[in-house]
Amino acid sequence: MGFFSKTCAKTNLPVVHCMRGYPQLSNVVALLSGGGKVEGEYDGYGRVDGVDLAKDWDSVKFVLADKYDGEKYEDVGNSGNESAQGHFMADRFLDYCLRVGSFKSRKDYEKAFAKLADW
Repeated sequence: MGFFSKTCAKTNLPVVHCMRGYPQLSNVVALLSGGGKVEGEYDGYGRVDGVDLAKDWDSVKFVLADKYDGEKYEDVGNSGNESAQGHFMADRFLDYCLRVGSFKSRKDYEKAFAKLADW
């Protein structure tokens, strides 16, 4: 399986793998439905800080670490699938994401992605 990722459950920003060079978009808190959490870098293959979350992929929620404020699993919305698998998008899209800091909705994320990601 290749790269795969999600969007932040609070901001709708993309979560990218740590080798993309955007630590603000790869350092996450993964909230698990059973109440647990894993903090660290997302590697693009379903692992945060070396912990394999692939078996819980449908239910795990990612929150970007610098946006996390102690929320529990039930306090945040869902993490959508990231449209470019956490890797295959233009830097100008990621730079834009950092500038805006948050998308109001998944639809706003998709609109910016369509315009800037070169996908």
